[in-house]
Amino acid sequence: MTWRTNDNIEGPNRGAQTASPLDALEQRRQEAIQRYLDGDPIEQICRDMRCSKSWLYKWKNRYQVTEPDWARPRSRRPMTTPSKTPAAIEAQIVRLWQTLSPPGSPTRSARMIRDQLAQYGGASIPSIRTIYRILNRHTKEVNTNTFTS
Repeated sequence: MTWRTNDNIEGPNRGAQTASPLDALEQRRQEAIQRYLDGDPIEQICRDMRCSKSWLYKWKNRYQVTEPDWARPRSRRPMTTPSKTPAAIEAQIVRLWQTLSPPGSPTRSARMIRDQLAQYGGASIPSIRTIYRILNRHTKEVNTNTFTS
């Protein structure tokens, strides 16, 4: 959404009595597409609705009669994370950390765990920073599970 589209949005900060800003945005998208389907020129629609052509083309390309929720925004989150550490390696890091740092003893560093992984060998050994993040994530999960149980 651009600054030009913000001026025409109805929502709680604009004094309108709508159910939610999302509903107002969906209605705005539907109105723009309906005007396009009625034959209004794109330049006129954009001028009247104070929106950019790219915004209108985006929703024109997403418009489908068969899908009632075509006007809803889509997540920008990627479907996959190709560089994510595999679950098997994460589990191995956590097991190694638990073995090297039993309860009551000093915690072992990510560097020491990486050195241990290098001794065992393997296809790929994560960086020290990645091991540190995995351990932080694991200890947070353990701490939140301890308090909620």
